[in-house]
Amino acid sequence: MTVDNASQKKRLRIAVLARIFSTSAGGAERYCASLVKHLAPQHEINVFAQDIRTQYPEVVFHQVPLFCRRPRWLNQIAFATYTWWQTRKGFDVVHSHENTWHGDVQTIHVLPFSYSWFVNRHGFSLFFKTLQLITSPRLLTYWVLEKLRMQHQPGRFLVAVSEPVKTVLSKDLKLKMEHIHVISPGIEATHVHSSTEKMQARLDLGLPMQGKCLLWVGNNAIKKGLPTLLEALAQLPKDIFMVIVGSATPENKWRSQVATLELEDRIYFKGVIDDMALAYTAADLLVHPTLEDTFGMVVLEAMSHAVPAIVSSAQYCGISAELTHFKNARILQEPLNSHALENAIEQSLESNTYQAMSQQAIAWAGTQDWSRLALAQEALYYDVARLKV
Repeated sequence: MTVDNASQKKRLRIAVLARIFSTSAGGAERYCASLVKHLAPQHEINVFAQDIRTQYPEVVFHQVPLFCRRPRWLNQIAFATYTWWQTRKGFDVVHSHENTWHGDVQTIHVLPFSYSWFVNRHGFSLFFKTLQLITSPRLLTYWVLEKLRMQHQPGRFLVAVSEPVKTVLSKDLKLKMEHIHVISPGIEATHVHSSTEKMQARLDLGLPMQGKCLLWVGNNAIKKGLPTLLEALAQLPKDIFMVIVGSATPENKWRSQVATLELEDRIYFKGVIDDMALAYTAADLLVHPTLEDTFGMVVLEAMSHAVPAIVSSAQYCGISAELTHFKNARILQEPLNSHALENAIEQSLESNTYQAMSQQAIAWAGTQDWSRLALAQEALYYDVARLKV
């Protein structure tokens, strides 16, 4: 990526498209908001969003009408159309975090629909999936928008949030490699907490003062591996308990499993927490046996608080492509194997192993600061602006 000194000095007018703009929503929303925060002092950033939960004084916010909550695909079309009309002139760069057909920079936060739907399907399976697609307005909308979004155009760049996502885009979807860049999520700072702070955090969350605290974070209990973790917990010593943070749906299924495994006195469900630092401070170990995460921001955030992490391999979780097994994290090759997970938890909590993992975790997290990543995003903006001249 080449950026000349003269163009670097130019203050750019940038439009950022995101249906939800928030630092307390999901990883994709926090990613978008964090980049905006770090780039706003140098550029004029205009955010177009339907749900604005976080505001920065240096940013211009544009409220996009919520055309309809249901069906979502219809609102997606309306959002794309409205933002296209509003940003078609007057901006040096249009950066979309949504499935829209327009935008000079398109950040890919999730596995592409085309990949999940068609790759590695043959014969009847491929025919059936194609038939489903062409007979469903919802699926057809997502597919068409994605095709238009990823279509190669001069001056358009795709940003993958991890190397595995880049591999999917280039290898499986056959997109041009030179137009795909990786800019992973980052952190604001690292934190080392004293034992006093840990005890206070547990007190604030209503957790036991004694014992080892596992932390699970997620909104989709099945996809993020909660059932497997509950099976593993049932085999661990009783002084190990777990905090569940997030909506963790479908709640009835995992709560039923908790009752069956007789874990009621070892599970603490805290729902959505605005200040996640409290949960990281209270925890001893983050356990993230996810089955699908393009990056896994919760892993990075936990590591930035010196909390060691157990996480699924890069096949399932993008951040693992950057981690080293047995050094700064424990990598699960089989996230559905509860016995392997049980062993990983026991070994990670052993005193010497734990201290080494904690130190290596925070050291690696410290290299992933938002300021550095924002510079990579800014350089891409300047490339777009240069190509538009």
